[in-house]
Amino acid sequence: MEFTVFDDNNVKINLQVVDMFKDEGNNINYIIYTDGTTNNDGQLACYASRFEIKDNQLFLKDIKSDYEWDLMDNILVKE
Repeated sequence: MEFTVFDDNNVKINLQVVDMFKDEGNNINYIIYTDGTTNNDGQLACYASRFEIKDNQLFLKDIKSDYEWDLMDNILVKE
């Protein structure tokens, strides 16, 4: 699945979903996604955010806690 965002300069960026899930512990939806680039080790560069869907639009929100980042790390290790 793909989606599009716009950066601070209103430049369109196409992204691909790696995983979407809801953490039952905190009742928050998360998305892991990529722009298709690779890092210095040749691995796919992935990013993570909270997300909400309102009026058929996807809104990305910042991850706020160490618990959430640990959760993302655990999911990415499994991928």
